Amino acid sequence: MTGGGNDANPKHRNPNAGCTTWGIKNSSLVTPGGASGPSPMFTQNYIYSTNEYTTYPASQEFPAAHLGPTDFHCERPLNSWNDPLQLNAGWLSGLTDLNTEKENVRGRIADYLTDLISIGFSGFRIDAAKHISPDNLVAILTKLRNNLGGSMPADWITYLEVLLGGEGDMLMCNTESGYNYGKYFEDALFAAGWSKEDVYKVKIWNSGYPKEPQKGYCTISPERNAVQNDDADQQTSGSTSRDMGSEGCVLVEGCTVENHRNFEVKLFQNPNGASNNDNDYPLRMILSSYYWQGGSSGVPDGFSDCSLCVSQCSGCKTTTYYSAYDANSCGYDSISYTRPHRDLDIVNAMRSWMHLSPITHSDLGLSC
Repeated sequence: MTGGGNDANPKHRNPNAGCTTWGIKNSSLVTPGGASGPSPMFTQNYIYSTNEYTTYPASQEFPAAHLGPTDFHCERPLNSWNDPLQLNAGWLSGLTDLNTEKENVRGRIADYLTDLISIGFSGFRIDAAKHISPDNLVAILTKLRNNLGGSMPADWITYLEVLLGGEGDMLMCNTESGYNYGKYFEDALFAAGWSKEDVYKVKIWNSGYPKEPQKGYCTISPERNAVQNDDADQQTSGSTSRDMGSEGCVLVEGCTVENHRNFEVKLFQNPNGASNNDNDYPLRMILSSYYWQGGSSGVPDGFSDCSLCVSQCSGCKTTTYYSAYDANSCGYDSISYTRPHRDLDIVNAMRSWMHLSPITHSDLGLSC
């Protein structure tokens, strides 16, 4: 619980001292009659009334998911990327953080993943994976494996988005750091009864690629790496610490089509850090996105058009609608969506990596 600058709450927490709290001021919650007193319930920040829909206190209550206030970590800022406690328990950008040390929380997550597999999912991208400790992730994935009968499906694949940044040694290279997604995480899977075949289905997104690819496999095999050139976070300045240097570029951030195409082709023909192009980096990804329009960061789906604005429209930056699918696209369209995945040079580089013969535009029914 945190005061959040609001004296209407009954207790305030020192964010630098765990769950240490102190009481309210005498002036808290002044009523129309002049009386003062505490907030009627234990909540976060400025919310201290019942929920309009559930009539329950405005705490972390998610009845449909069987999760309640004690299933979340105590509110804690995340301002140190080298502190395992903050990485695991801190509230990233103010988002409530599940207490994945608890067995029932681990079980709910594993059951949800099991449900997704039951309806046809064949794998997952676990975003911001470093905000769930290695031990907790092993426990969750092991519950998932047990739900599936003790082994993972033959076509199952999952990768962890672990942004390395300046804490790369702790997260990947130093297995004794106490917070390591490299060999420590791998050994923990083996200790939990995972086979080598199933362990190798769990990939690590190598954010060091292409500039410092060794950071992503310093203690594990590059056969457990997923790699790509530009990624979605890099499209927004300041949203990521990933640095590709001169070894890669972000298409929508001023990179020329020629340079971008060369980096994407290289990803399949001769990627940095790979000694065995057939087996290293078995998961190689291309970002197909959309261009910014006139300073707007909106999606061109028709819902970011200023013509739809009904209030506080001053300064609105519109994004014109374009269809996400274009049957005649040959890739690298000049407006709307980028579609590098339809570029023939990239397609044939990918096919060559897969030991498939090259194709032409006419083979695809395109007149480019």
